Amino acid sequence: MKLRIILINPRLRAWSPTVLVPLGLAYIASVLENEGNDIEIIDMNAEKVTDEHLQRRVSDADVVGITGMITEYQEVLRITNIIKETNRHIKVVLGGPLATTTPQELLQISQADFVVIGEGERTIADLVSAIKQGDNFADIKGIGCKDGNQISITDRPEPIANLNIIPFPARHLLDMNRYVQNQFHSFSSKMEGFGEIKSTNLITSRGCPYSCTFCFRDMWGYKWRGRSPENIVEEMEFLYAKYGINGFFFNDDTFVLDRNRVFEFCNLLKERKLNVVWFCNGRVNLMTKELLEAMYEAGCKEIAYGIESGSQKMLNSLKKSITLEQVRNTVKWTKQAGISANGYFMIGLPGETKEDIRQTIGFAEELDLGFYGFSLLTPLPGTELYNAAVEKGLIQADMASLKDWAFNTNVNLTKDCSNEDLVAFKNEIFRKFTLKNFGKYYMFNPAFLKRATKVALSLQNINEAKDLARKTKGIIQSYWHKA
Repeated sequence: MKLRIILINPRLRAWSPTVLVPLGLAYIASVLENEGNDIEIIDMNAEKVTDEHLQRRVSDADVVGITGMITEYQEVLRITNIIKETNRHIKVVLGGPLATTTPQELLQISQADFVVIGEGERTIADLVSAIKQGDNFADIKGIGCKDGNQISITDRPEPIANLNIIPFPARHLLDMNRYVQNQFHSFSSKMEGFGEIKSTNLITSRGCPYSCTFCFRDMWGYKWRGRSPENIVEEMEFLYAKYGINGFFFNDDTFVLDRNRVFEFCNLLKERKLNVVWFCNGRVNLMTKELLEAMYEAGCKEIAYGIESGSQKMLNSLKKSITLEQVRNTVKWTKQAGISANGYFMIGLPGETKEDIRQTIGFAEELDLGFYGFSLLTPLPGTELYNAAVEKGLIQADMASLKDWAFNTNVNLTKDCSNEDLVAFKNEIFRKFTLKNFGKYYMFNPAFLKRATKVALSLQNINEAKDLARKTKGIIQSYWHKA
């Protein structure tokens, strides 16, 4: 028996010019397609889908799966309602971080029939099989379901130990022309020996053994699992041959956790003579000069490090397990190897003072990175930081509060900064690290202007237009604001 299954990636934000392959849904699609089902993916970030268009596309579906993060809560509920209004017999399954964090609440609030908790490939296959056969769902691990007013949540299954057994993402179900971009030229980085760079994202590992208080790990867990170098390179060769992709962004949280695996991966790329460039996330306490040299020789052009703060006191409070000296050394080694070193930072940390923020700004300037990413810290549900904020009464841990996360997720956890102080710091940082370094790119680069035009043309309603206008106004105000 073949089921018609539609998987939906909700619209994240109207103003983002970057569209990435929804790998989670693409992996799920590949598994379900191999089980003989008719699968379609609707990526609302990549294609313009009105509500009427969505209703037409889902009207004959047997099952609709919707992924989502906590900030997409309202959109997930809205899409669920549209599905049920179109055809109440469609089984709606919610998955992703939102469903994993709040399965009970989602089943109570929404019209969804099921939630999938955590890693979904094995669970969704079992669930769809049970739907086909009309079986009892109680024996399926990793789901939540409701029978009338009764909600039941089953135990989670063991993580998939061997990631090589999961088929490659079903990119053939997507219009890959929407996702293949020249992201390596985003900020004027030059690639010697290459013409046009066509890049896309992929992932090679799951799980993280570290205990950073701000990180959400419930999807993949604490146990790190990595695909083999042969499996990774095979996927890269496939993408190179089928789509002409020669640039790869590894979305792993901890790509470099297993040094031997990285060395083997680099050696295999050179043996196969695959002429590609790639980008990954690194961790400063895991890098060595030898590893960075091997990565550069194998085509690595950029590495992003989660630096977070220029205050050791703050790093310790976040349980980051790194030191400022490790950051300095690793950034220096990365540059010496010929790789662009990028860094991510946060302000608004628990107990942070104005002086701590000043230390972070000064430390970031000292490092002289290729790209800076600064953000205001947001405690996400399911993290240690969130639980601590709830205990202090800063966040109400109830179902009603879920609505707020979709629009205003910032909570001031600092020691002596007002909300206005944090906004002022954010504006100063934007001028100092973004506009100063990349202002010409934003204002005068034809490639960026072309992408910005595409964003404007993709707006679907007045609310999205207002969202983009607010973003643009914020940039202009930040630029002209006098420190």
